[in-house]
Amino acid sequence: MKSKPPAANKSPNRKAVKAIRAADAGWLKAFSERDLEKSVAYCDKRASMLVPNAPKATGTQAIRKLIAAGFALQNYKLEWHPDNAGVARSGELGYTSGKYKVSFTNASGKNIFDKGKYLLVWKKQPNGAWKVLFDMNNSDLRAT
Repeated sequence: MKSKPPAANKSPNRKAVKAIRAADAGWLKAFSERDLEKSVAYCDKRASMLVPNAPKATGTQAIRKLIAAGFALQNYKLEWHPDNAGVARSGELGYTSGKYKVSFTNASGKNIFDKGKYLLVWKKQPNGAWKVLFDMNNSDLRAT
């Protein structure tokens, strides 16, 4: 006779996954509104953004500078959609991953478009909120 796992083990972090998905959606909303301070506030103070063709941005000031540079681009639009989310058994770290699209008009008036996949690592804060610890993405488009 097989024993059933305890009910708590069926989905021990369901609430945490829901909270991470909500934080991901909140961060996207802040980005969509081009709210620099709200966007930065979704990042842990030791967070790093690892984006293509740029040095790693670590810490609040570096992340603020990187996000502000994106917001300053003409017709800048970034959207992402998480396909997956999960939380470590410890409940301290989680992730979302999925697809992104970004577009803007460069200085010479050319429309630039990219799409690809991303991975966010989230860290649970002492107050229970989830903040981004790592943000990494890479393009699906062929390098030119």
